[in-house]
Amino acid sequence: MGTALTVQSAKLPRRREHEPRAAQYIRMSTDRQQYSIANQMALIASYAAEHQLQIVRTYIDEGISGLRINNRPGLIDLLNDVQSGAADFATVLVRDVSRWGRFQDPDESAYYEFICKLAGVKVIYCAEIFENDGSPMSGLWKSMKRLMAAEDSRDKSAKVFAGHSRIVGLGYRVGGRPGFALRRELVDAAGKSRGFLQPGEQKALHTDRVLLRAGSPDEIAVVRWIFESFVGGRGETDIARDLNARGISNHRGVPWSLQLIGRILRNENYIGNTIYYRTSSYLRQPRVINDKAKWIRKEGALEPIVARNVFDDAQQIIERRVRQPLSSDMLLKKLRVLQLRLGTLSADAINRAKGIPCASIYERRFGSLRKAYALIGFAPAADYSYIDTRGDRVSMVQQLAAEIVASVPSVSPALIAERTGGCLAVKDGSFISLRVARSWRHPQRHCQAWTLRRSSKQRPGIVVVIRLDDCNKEALDYILTSRDRIPERPLIVTEGLARKRYRNRFRRSTDLIRALKRRLSR
Repeated sequence: MGTALTVQSAKLPRRREHEPRAAQYIRMSTDRQQYSIANQMALIASYAAEHQLQIVRTYIDEGISGLRINNRPGLIDLLNDVQSGAADFATVLVRDVSRWGRFQDPDESAYYEFICKLAGVKVIYCAEIFENDGSPMSGLWKSMKRLMAAEDSRDKSAKVFAGHSRIVGLGYRVGGRPGFALRRELVDAAGKSRGFLQPGEQKALHTDRVLLRAGSPDEIAVVRWIFESFVGGRGETDIARDLNARGISNHRGVPWSLQLIGRILRNENYIGNTIYYRTSSYLRQPRVINDKAKWIRKEGALEPIVARNVFDDAQQIIERRVRQPLSSDMLLKKLRVLQLRLGTLSADAINRAKGIPCASIYERRFGSLRKAYALIGFAPAADYSYIDTRGDRVSMVQQLAAEIVASVPSVSPALIAERTGGCLAVKDGSFISLRVARSWRHPQRHCQAWTLRRSSKQRPGIVVVIRLDDCNKEALDYILTSRDRIPERPLIVTEGLARKRYRNRFRRSTDLIRALKRRLSR
């Protein structure tokens, strides 16, 4: 025990001297022409020729910010190759410190360089005036450059925000696609129209501007009907159901929902105002909702679609619901009375009921609707135990992903979180999708069953389904199949069907990983 924490070897691997093979890492954001892919490759090629190095591998992150690593597959692949021993080079050539990254924490940039150094691979910054030789002066220069790169990102962020604020103040549109019944008109510097932008299109000239305009008369009529119905006493869910029943599509191409109706009811574009800075994500940090005092508003920027008095009435209803000055006891009393009157409770029923705060109020006050139900002694007929165990299933996917990453070098370590599980990227461009299938009792066949679902994003590659046992606590087995073997619609699988349809089933994760290795090595 006395030597349990003794470092056995404190020496770094010796770099392979006189090794002419090198890799180049190139990152281009959208800020400066000097950092284009061609310019970086030309400079690195010149450096390699001068120092008699042969470039054998290229890692590229194109049009990607250098603030975080989780959206940079090129750098992730480079670090994976270096750590796994798959790197057939001794040097990594980078244009300068800022191309390696503009991480806000300089230690993060140094950490990724140290990973390479630990594997005996040296990182060289070709356009810097210092030699990255590990000397104190070299370390000082790199620290300064990393701080300068981080500060440059902060400075540009402030300038972009100031520019956007000025443009919005002039009545122009800043941002992505507009809401329902709105469209974007492109105008030149003189204010002359260049036509309307279609979804996904962007302006090409820096001097051009974008104005919001009202959409088609049919869409305008729908927006007015939504506001009039809401002010007249109908709830968002009821309105959404009516629109879906009438077959009216929206700008997102998805069914209408409570959230979509709520966004329309709060959107000041419909009374002619443009709003900027309602939310912000400073330097790729988590999105925050800003106070109304910080919003940048331009009134009269476009022709109103909804009358101001109708819009104000809708805001008063929303404000009354959100800021209902009721105690917890009074909230529960109203909920109990509603349950006795209807005989049951649901989020839709609560939102439709007059004189009752909306369901989101109960969720925020008590943590969830089910917790509020429990306080008044109401037990829903449906089984919601799957909600309580959602965290366990997420942990199960994360644990399996960690085992796969540790054993299969060609798999990216970053787990792409999905609603149905998770996804791992493979170097060949395919993916390993991880799913968890809960066990449930089939009422007609009186046997255990599992429901297999595809992800909403159809990624090509392999699918691993973790089937849970009768208690939904432990993994029963692991099904290894292809994406095409999982139907687009949910598939109910019994034990007999699983044996017949999916032959590659494994009791242990170690057996699954061995099969994954064999399949990926083909």
